Amino acid sequence: MNAFRHIIIIVVILFCSTEMHAQRKKEKNKVTPESGAEKQASAKAEKLVAYEAGKKHHVEAQDKATRKRMKKNLKKAEKHSWGKDVPWYKRWFKKKKKQ
Repeated sequence: MNAFRHIIIIVVILFCSTEMHAQRKKEKNKVTPESGAEKQASAKAEKLVAYEAGKKHHVEAQDKATRKRMKKNLKKAEKHSWGKDVPWYKRWFKKKKKQ
């Protein structure tokens, strides 16, 4: 009798737990591919505008000597490291090609 009571309790718990997780989706929250693509495009455009405004504000906040130094350092970085090979730490941990 004791085992029968345990089985009944386990079955009731199993049935209750499945109903708790099953919830209906709200219609207003459904995303169609068209609306999702439009939202992503508008969000990307807004981020780009905000980035450009922040970048402009950052440069305008510097004095002339600092702007010259920033430009000089950017040119040095482009000359020495941009478009070059992969850094050593990426070469160490990449997968080896089978030959």
